[in-house]
Amino acid sequence: MRLFLPLLFLTLVLMETPSWAAPQTATTIKALPLNEDEDPLLKKNGPLSRRAAPSLFLHLAVGFSGGNYLERDEYQQGPYLALRYVPFKWEELPTWDYQAEVNKDNIIGLSIGRRWYCCPDDAFLPYVRLSGATFLEGSGELAGLFETRRWRARASVGVGERLTSEFGVGTAVNGPDLFAQFGYNFAF
Repeated sequence: MRLFLPLLFLTLVLMETPSWAAPQTATTIKALPLNEDEDPLLKKNGPLSRRAAPSLFLHLAVGFSGGNYLERDEYQQGPYLALRYVPFKWEELPTWDYQAEVNKDNIIGLSIGRRWYCCPDDAFLPYVRLSGATFLEGSGELAGLFETRRWRARASVGVGERLTSEFGVGTAVNGPDLFAQFGYNFAF
């Protein structure tokens, strides 16, 4: 140990790199006067030339759902076509949306949902949606709207600003509901 410490000390002292001061105090670079013209790279764009952010989405989707829609306790599943209206304000998130869907048995579903965007600055625009829905059959007429067995509470997660996908689960008095939908948002 006694031999190691002096060797370590000499190694650190001898390996020190010397530093020198600058040989001159004046610079050799010529200073250029500033030009009064505007730099085209730094030119500011006026607010009128910017593209406006979309104020609403019209969402058209196809999906597949399995659920207990009717009071006859029939477990139905199959494809559906959905149209969703989303009034969208970037400053006021979360936002409400309204959806109408028609499944393969011509049962119409109406839903109102509230969506929370997880990361509004993300390119994929992920969100969580909670909604309430009811399903109407043509033979039930207006009384079908008040039939509690047709009402659903749904929760879903989705992703996408233009091309979207959404997956969710729901529950009602007489059974569960699973669904997945894929669609496109038309921005206006």
